[in-house]
Amino acid sequence: MEHQLPDLGSSPCSPRARRKEQLQWIASLLLALLVVCSGCGFFFTVGLVARGELTADVLGTDLRLWRISEKREAGLGFDRAFEIRGEGRSCTRHYTTIVLWKPGLSIDNLAYDDCS
Repeated sequence: MEHQLPDLGSSPCSPRARRKEQLQWIASLLLALLVVCSGCGFFFTVGLVARGELTADVLGTDLRLWRISEKREAGLGFDRAFEIRGEGRSCTRHYTTIVLWKPGLSIDNLAYDDCS
């Protein structure tokens, strides 16, 4: 009586099959993430072109993204603002990043408090 050994490379419980299934799941998730991000990028671009700025309030932080389109400068600005309390007064702290690509690439980071 002759017995055949099972082919371990094609068995659904083999480490090779499990690894292949994991890689397929990861590839599917990455593809879905790519589709979502490209869609978000498209809508961000349309919003920026149409309105000139986008704003949002996320977990108590005000976010603002705006386009800079001047005769001599072109780029984007991004501001994060949130309320801080100290010394008996309330202030808004801003962290601003400005990225210009015209006339040349430059990135400026600013931080300031608005205590009016």
